[in-house]
Formats: sequence, structure tokens, C-alpha cells
Amino acid sequence: MKNHLFLSQEYFDITIYQYGYEQCLPHHTFGPGMRNHYLIHCILSGSGTYCAHYGDKVFEYHLHEGQAFLIEPNRLVHYFADNETPWEYMWIEFDGMKASEYLREAGLTQSSLIYHPSSRESRQEMFSRLQYLVDTPDLLPSEVVGHTYLFFGALIRSSRNTRKLPKNNILDFYIQSTVDFIESYYMNEISVEDMAANLSLNRSYFSKIFKKATKKSPQDFLIQYRINKSCELLRSTSMPIVQIAHLVGYNNQFHFTRAFKKLMNLPPQEWRKRNRQLTAPL
Repeated sequence: MKNHLFLSQEYFDITIYQYGYEQCLPHHTFGPGMRNHYLIHCILSGSGTYCAHYGDKVFEYHLHEGQAFLIEPNRLVHYFADNETPWEYMWIEFDGMKASEYLREAGLTQSSLIYHPSSRESRQEMFSRLQYLVDTPDLLPSEVVGHTYLFFGALIRSSRNTRKLPKNNILDFYIQSTVDFIESYYMNEISVEDMAANLSLNRSYFSKIFKKATKKSPQDFLIQYRINKSCELLRSTSMPIVQIAHLVGYNNQFHFTRAFKKLMNLPPQEWRKRNRQLTAPL
């Protein structure tokens, strides 16, 4: 088994969390359980079963070599390897502002969770992109992100269900301008009103289009950005927590700790201890 954690959370179009490989034992099982982010599993050999729960309905897929399956965030799922020919697969866990758009472009949606390649050759290119990430543990963060974009490009090109999505240039402009504004002023006391005013938009309208595009409210996006920045400082410096809180826009350490724990499931000091030990992939 190979499992690489990606600890840099400074990239917002696509945010990568981990990627890896496993040769599963017969009937190796995950779930029933939920994931916090999107995952794609690419099946290199063997077979298995994937079940996705939608309320009272359960959709069951019997999958084999050359296919891939999408796990949606906060969706109850259950998957297990075949007892006779257990699958061998690679996976990548991700999220971000462009994640759902790239998946829709590849034809992977709530009603279509299974990747079917248009040809063996095109599928091999997509698998090879992910294989390179899995087999190359010492890539720089920018290189990991670059190869992930290549993976998504190959995924979209090779999918039998690929589709062309309409582009909304003004919406893209609003979102990118807001991200730029947050990057410049996250350490200050900025509000949703400030973000909207930066675009000369009504607060209510701005919040609506931002959430539609990113699946997060502007406030939640700002909090996520600040916590991501604090993670970089916690991992790479010995600064006191109170100083880090101040540097990422929190004048009150208690408010920072509460926001951090809500997103990262650990208080800042404990997160620092654990992640400073992760000097090599698991």
C-alpha cells in the first residue's frame, strides 16, 4: 500500500488531500461510511463492488479493470474487493472550486458515478498520470498540482461521457477577483460586505453567486483560507498559537482555536505535533 498526504492547501481551484495505491486482499472492505471530499478510484486489475446510498435507495455497481468510480463528499458509500479476483486500485482525494466542474465535464455526476473509457489507449494515459503521482513521492507541491491538472485533462479527454460545459466568463471573473481579494487581505478584518463592495455588487447577490460557483459561502471560504494559511505556519514555524492566530486574521485566540478545530478535527497545538512528524509519505 502507498498513501501520500498532500499538506499544502494553498491551491483553490483543485485542493488535493491525498493519493495512493493498494493491492486489496479478498473482500477488503470500506464502509458503510462517508468521505469529506471527492475521491476517484482507478481500477488497475481485478474486480469489486461499489454501493452508493441515496436516501432509501442503494445503487450497486460491479466494477473491473479499466474502470474508475467517483465517491461524492458526505455520501454514504460501501465498497469491497471481490473474493476471487480482488481489485488493485489507485485513488486521489480532492476538492476545490473547479472540482465539480471538471467532474461534470468528464461526465461524472450524481447520476453517473462510473468512469467508462472511450478507448484503452486514452484510459491508459489517464491512469499513467495518476500512477506518476503515486510512484514519485518527492515532488514539489507545485509539481503535484501540475500533474493533477494533467490527470484531470486526461480524465476528461478519455471519458466516454465527456461533455462540453458552457462558460460563464463574468462569473469566473467575480470568483477569481474575490479569491485575489482574500489572498491580499485575509490577515485583516474583512467581511462579506467588503468582498461584495470590491466587485460593486449587492451583498445578497454576491453571496448567492459565490456559493453557487464554489459550493461554499464567502464567509466559509474565508475561514477555510485562513485555516489553511495557519496550517502552513504551524507546520513550518515555532510561532506561538496566539501569534499565528493574529497573522491569519484572528485577534481572539479562542475564536481561532474553535474555527481550526471545527475544520481540522484537532486543536492547533495537537495538529502541529502530529503533522510535524509527517516528513515522509505513509
